[in-house]
Amino acid sequence: MNRKTTTIIAGLLCTFLVSTATIKAQQPSPSPSPKKDTADNSTVQAGDDAGGYNIISSIEFGYRGKSVDGDINKYKSDLNYTAGPRLFDSTFLMRSNEGKSTWVNTLLVTTTGWGGDPSGQVRVNAENSKWWRFDGSYRRFDYFRFVNNFVNPNWAFTPPVPPNPVTGEHGYNTKTQLGDFELTLLPKHRNFHFTVGYSPERYSGPAFTNYHLAGNDFNYSQNLRSRADDYRFGADARVAGIDLSFLQGFRRFRDDSFVDLGPTKGINAASTAFNMASFTHNEPTRGSIDFTRFSAHTLIAKQLDITARVVYSKSDTNFTQAENMTGTNFNPRVTGWPPTPPNATPNTLNLGQYNITGDSERPYWLGDIGATWLVTNKFRISNTFRVEDFNITGNAVFADRFTITRPTGATTRTDTFSISNLDAHRTTEYRKYQNTIEGDYQFNARNAVHFGYRYAHRRVFEGFEGFNLGSNGSIPPPTRSSTAEEDQNHTNAVFGGFKTRPISEWTIYFDAEHGTADNVFTRIGNYNYTNFRVKSRYSPRKNLSFNSALITRNNANPSEIAEVSLNDFGVDSKSLVFTSSVDWQVRSDFTINTGYNYNWLNSDAVVDYFYNSIQHPQGHSLYYVRNSFFFIDTTFRFARRATLFTSYRVNHDNGQGSRVADPLGNPGNLLSSYPMTFQSPEVRLAIKINRRLDWNFGYQYYNYNESKVVGPRPQNYHAHLPYTSLRIYIGRRE
Repeated sequence: MNRKTTTIIAGLLCTFLVSTATIKAQQPSPSPSPKKDTADNSTVQAGDDAGGYNIISSIEFGYRGKSVDGDINKYKSDLNYTAGPRLFDSTFLMRSNEGKSTWVNTLLVTTTGWGGDPSGQVRVNAENSKWWRFDGSYRRFDYFRFVNNFVNPNWAFTPPVPPNPVTGEHGYNTKTQLGDFELTLLPKHRNFHFTVGYSPERYSGPAFTNYHLAGNDFNYSQNLRSRADDYRFGADARVAGIDLSFLQGFRRFRDDSFVDLGPTKGINAASTAFNMASFTHNEPTRGSIDFTRFSAHTLIAKQLDITARVVYSKSDTNFTQAENMTGTNFNPRVTGWPPTPPNATPNTLNLGQYNITGDSERPYWLGDIGATWLVTNKFRISNTFRVEDFNITGNAVFADRFTITRPTGATTRTDTFSISNLDAHRTTEYRKYQNTIEGDYQFNARNAVHFGYRYAHRRVFEGFEGFNLGSNGSIPPPTRSSTAEEDQNHTNAVFGGFKTRPISEWTIYFDAEHGTADNVFTRIGNYNYTNFRVKSRYSPRKNLSFNSALITRNNANPSEIAEVSLNDFGVDSKSLVFTSSVDWQVRSDFTINTGYNYNWLNSDAVVDYFYNSIQHPQGHSLYYVRNSFFFIDTTFRFARRATLFTSYRVNHDNGQGSRVADPLGNPGNLLSSYPMTFQSPEVRLAIKINRRLDWNFGYQYYNYNESKVVGPRPQNYHAHLPYTSLRIYIGRRE
């Protein structure tokens, strides 16, 4: 018997012994008499009194086992559950009894996922219905991602270097912590209330990526570390029939990620390739965002509903990038740099330095006003006008210094090169106007339609003045330059749909939209799109319903600017999503929920790529999804105190099917898909021991298999996750 199996059995046995001892230790006692509500003489079904409060609570704790065969990195990237004791979830609700005046009227605390689960959450809601309300949440996530697929390139060296067969070239093992806390004063006051809030964020952990330097590529670790804190206060008031809302916020963030390496060999192992003896990269960043939001709403003569909003924010960021390196066989790959002749090896890089300082500023305005006119009790017209405006100014100053020693005959020669004060300045200006008008008409209780039209105009200006920092200070130094580009375009869209009930048990929804949509930072032509959506709900009986929906999207980039075709760019994407489900309560003790979903996607992008040092300027990047998903859940209470839950889910994606990539063709194509099968059955038995205790036993199985076309090797795995737990109740009635 292996160690994993022994651990699983030991954990399950311990929990069973604890539950058995608990059962034996309990003495039978008569159920308490149900309380009567004096207001309506009805029976109170839950809650135990404690002082002036009524309490309902439960906590579930136990043990989860784990046994994984196959690719452990892929398992951890998908699931990342570990073996050990767990606090699965808990709930605590405390309410003051009627007629009791207390500082806290209601307190609700819920938790889930604490222990070895990859994510956990705590929520707290408390209030005194007259004076205050507090809402708080804290979440944490463990993100592990090491997969061996698309981002595991075939390095274009001669001969080609195979990719990493275990982890690929990119990975993360990070932790994120998020909090959100808000206090509202006078929450139910009719005319005004106030809020203050605080939201912290923390992010840390190692990450791995690849870096191109001096003619070689390196896979190295980064130490990620960032934090942010949001502070805010606001007020809501009603004055002379107008609802007013104000919010002021302040965000402060910093990033202190860094790289610190010792001797590191490059991916290209050739004797003349550059290898690092040391490498450090620091880019401390500091930033702030101050934002203000003001809105107003009113209803005039019970027919004209008006809402207006103004949002202003201003962000400032400062950074310093300092990079230092030493190594052998340094290849500068920049025109005019020593040693001479260019790229001469062997050599020693005594010290290489990059230093860049920079800052950016982004003021942003958003204003919109919407009005809805209730023309009749069946017909209404709405119009929304929106203005969006922002400017981004960025500045940077570049400096570098390199000292290289190489043999020359019987001696050595040292060359030093440095350059400083190369400045660069970039400006982006964006402004967009958008107006949407739509109407809704209700023919009768069974039939209604809606229709509308959206128009937008945008202007984008980009300007640059200074030096090209990508030149790395080549000899002779680059010359100062300036550029300016301005583009304008228009978007148009029409949309509409209807709702109908052919019979009282059947409802159908239909929506369609056709038009153009622009991109904020790209000056290519608008995307042409056509979207359809249809939904159906049929409920022949109260205990049975059938649901289905179909969504299609056809998006195409026309690849043109000002009606001038650009043959070397373009994207055409088509997708279809079908969903269906059946909810059936067969009997009071037996329910079934099942369904089938299908996701279909074709994407074709014209790209300029190199493959094995051969350029394909008009190649195609193709991506395919053919994913089917089926699920079924059943709940069966086969005895008064025993309930069985079963579940089965399966994803199957055929991906590219029999299609084969042709990267060396003319023009050539790169083909991507993710053909795989993922099955996850589960069974859980819950036994009600008494009104204060349940015992649960469950088992989850995960079976992941992928096609060989995904990467250098399939990342298949099988995972067995049995678990057992006790749930303790306070305030539950028989």
